Amino acid sequence: MDILAIQPSTITIDIKHPASGEPIGLQIECVSLEDDRVKVVERAIKNKALRGGRNSMTAEKIEDNTVDLLAAAIVGWKWDDGLSLGELKNPPLTKVNVVKLLEVGWLAKQIDTALGDEAAFFAN
Repeated sequence: MDILAIQPSTITIDIKHPASGEPIGLQIECVSLEDDRVKVVERAIKNKALRGGRNSMTAEKIEDNTVDLLAAAIVGWKWDDGLSLGELKNPPLTKVNVVKLLEVGWLAKQIDTALGDEAAFFAN
């Protein structure tokens, strides 16, 4: 077995209603937190923190950093008819729309939890 051939793929997260557990019609495609696209964002966050010195971190910055990391991992999505992001039906995948989506706490938690399952990225 060639160890270098073992590479992660993307995962698709079926977002579920927080009360019923039923899929709401939104599927989000994500890369691993080890993916280069996410690592670039992670390094930028670390470099900014290092430049800021001691005591520069706030709760708001930590939350913003989490949103930035989750946003970097989202590489696609599929919206069912009738589902919207505010007034946007089938919104384009843009950073602004991804951040707006991640402001929905229960939904962001589902993505964060799924990203924590490293084995899922190697299931194929």
